[in-house]
Amino acid sequence: MSEGKEHAHWVQNIVHNPNILFNVGTESFAGTGNVIISKDPPGVETKKLMKSKYGWDSGLIVELVPV
Repeated sequence: MSEGKEHAHWVQNIVHNPNILFNVGTESFAGTGNVIISKDPPGVETKKLMKSKYGWDSGLIVELVPV
């Protein structure tokens, strides 16, 4: 989730080119990025989970999918 919403450079990069490389822990993945519109069902559920776990949910949801 991007606190900077669509103003974050990494989000702008994904919008321009959804092919990404990202790390989770010590593992690296190639994949695609997709901005999730918050009124879509996956976005609503993600916001609920973020609020429950981290206490905030005001960011822009970006899905990272390994290929």
